[in-house]
Amino acid sequence: MARRSICFGFDPNRNAFNNLAQDLLRRQQENSRMKHISFRIASIWLGISVGALASIVFGLVYIVVLHEPGSAFYLFVGLTFLGGSLIGGIVAALKTQSHRRTAFFLSCGAVFGIAGMLCVCTYVVLPQFARTNVQLPSFCDGFDGSLDLPSHLTYTLPDNGTGILITGDAQSAVVAMIDSNNPPFPTTVFLVNKSDNRIIWSMRFSNDIVSAAIDEGVAYIYNDKLGYFLDARTGEFAKNFLSIDNYGGLAETDRPIISRASSGHWYMETTAVISSWNVDGTVKSRPHLTFNGIAMGCFISGETHDVTEL
Repeated sequence: MARRSICFGFDPNRNAFNNLAQDLLRRQQENSRMKHISFRIASIWLGISVGALASIVFGLVYIVVLHEPGSAFYLFVGLTFLGGSLIGGIVAALKTQSHRRTAFFLSCGAVFGIAGMLCVCTYVVLPQFARTNVQLPSFCDGFDGSLDLPSHLTYTLPDNGTGILITGDAQSAVVAMIDSNNPPFPTTVFLVNKSDNRIIWSMRFSNDIVSAAIDEGVAYIYNDKLGYFLDARTGEFAKNFLSIDNYGGLAETDRPIISRASSGHWYMETTAVISSWNVDGTVKSRPHLTFNGIAMGCFISGETHDVTEL
């Protein structure tokens, strides 16, 4: 009885084995390329993570450990932005196996951007939530044509009569004179050198919403939400090329950053976080200032939160 057999294989004329080998090689190369890409992305993310962590550490050292000295501001800006970016770029370049220059610059750029966002958050966003205000009582409803000043708020100006002492230190005083007969009660504010009782600066405002603080030789004077920064010794405007503040002045809500809906009461802010960068290189990094103020016929003490009818 004859036997039959069937043989399965490749037809040499059709190059099936060669096609299979080429397909296998292509798949291996594709897998290898994807592994390289995944490894390069992981290296870049590692560099970004390490660099961002370094930037955060530099920032925390400046803010938490050193308490933000102005003299060290630019040093730590360099460490936070450039130092962290370089660390991230170097880590990414060392960990990747190819395209190291691309990994370096991508990581550097990402860390630099993260440092920028953290800086904006620190100097612009977070201070908006660091607010203290005082609710004005119902008797703060303006003037009736006369002023009845307590002795501790009285200050005699040369050739100008008696004004309201808003704030002062050992060398300077901020004094206001209110036209109590004409709503909305225009006010002239004076900066006085106490040593010779000389007026070194003055400005007239259209209302009686004025607050002031003096800190480290700078007088901060606000007409409601508009601020003026002066050298408290000379009366000259501070030569700042950049300033950032969160002062909200007089408002109808105690949470102006969250809601501007009126609560039926008036609130006067008594604190501010004001950062400034002067053309001479000096920096004031987020000092927390306490303001005294006058508004709607009342004096508001920033220290005690007492409200005195004028």
